[in-house]
Amino acid sequence: MEAVYTQTRIKDRFIQNHTGFWYEHRWIIPVFITAVFCDALSTIIFMNHLGIEAELHPVYYLVSKVLGPNIGPLIGAAGKIGAALVVGIYCRKFAPYLFLAITIISLWAAWYNVWGINIYVPLLVEWIP
Repeated sequence: MEAVYTQTRIKDRFIQNHTGFWYEHRWIIPVFITAVFCDALSTIIFMNHLGIEAELHPVYYLVSKVLGPNIGPLIGAAGKIGAALVVGIYCRKFAPYLFLAITIISLWAAWYNVWGINIYVPLLVEWIP
């Protein structure tokens, strides 16, 4: 049988998964949001020191080019949080893993933006032209 995803079924699944979502994840959502904003604040610090051109994330780079190095990362963080919450609600079974992964990556990025940049350069950065 072929899976048919109509707009109504997608909306119904989202509404069904939304029920109790906030209570079930009440401990990890604030931690996840705090981690993303730590990354955004550290991005503001490094953009003010090194310039917007040093940003590797394409969305943060474009938003920061338009709105500046202070507002751009905050708007980018808000977009990242909104997108993660929508995906988390829709894929509720995997939401804790999604939020945990984003929390770890965001905290590492915040650390790297402030201190890690003086210690080492990740291999990924060396591959980017």
